[in-house]
Amino acid sequence: MSTRPRIIFHVGGPEYHPSSHQASVVIEWLGEGFACHKAEGLAAFEHLNECDLLVLMGMHWSGWGREYRCPTEMHRRAFERYVASGKPILAAHAAIASYDDWPRFGELVGFTWIEGISTQLPPAEFRVRILPTRHPVISNVSDYTIVDEMYQDLVFTPGLDINVHAIAEHDGRQHPMVITAEGGRIIGAGKTAYLANGHDMRAFECPAMRQLWLNTITWCLAKG
Repeated sequence: MSTRPRIIFHVGGPEYHPSSHQASVVIEWLGEGFACHKAEGLAAFEHLNECDLLVLMGMHWSGWGREYRCPTEMHRRAFERYVASGKPILAAHAAIASYDDWPRFGELVGFTWIEGISTQLPPAEFRVRILPTRHPVISNVSDYTIVDEMYQDLVFTPGLDINVHAIAEHDGRQHPMVITAEGGRIIGAGKTAYLANGHDMRAFECPAMRQLWLNTITWCLAKG
């Protein structure tokens, strides 16, 4: 029996968020020490019993019309059971806008982009500053410049004790780029993390992205 950590990558959504391609890049970074599987949208929820880490990368938003699939009661129960089991979640960029017609999804992830509250700046070059938190997710990562969207005014689950490890600034305001949290959300919940960068493949050309992804996956899977 394989002892490699099993990771499900939730992908799909609009072409301008190439989550499947991005997931392939992350899988290549990880190498052969992990058993990785990509699943389109809700199909990822059908394999949660088979994984040690759920990575949310796809953007599945109700505003896309007929192509959007709303989570069924089965999918909702499966996701809630997964979070309550203590297994970790890593969400990236636009994935936190997914399943907006089911607000509980964002609450269980811990971080949500909500239309009418949250906003984003169009892709442009900006600087990300690493904060002195000494957290494993930012180990060996220095301040970096990236071409990307900048998400603003994210919504956090009430009562969740979040830790921000990197920020970007715009018009005198600071916006979180790397976030971790543990517990909260539901009884039994474990680790959750958010990497805000990743609009398109240009963002993945930034050298810091590789280290951030490897660090965050390692932290998510670490016991204790």
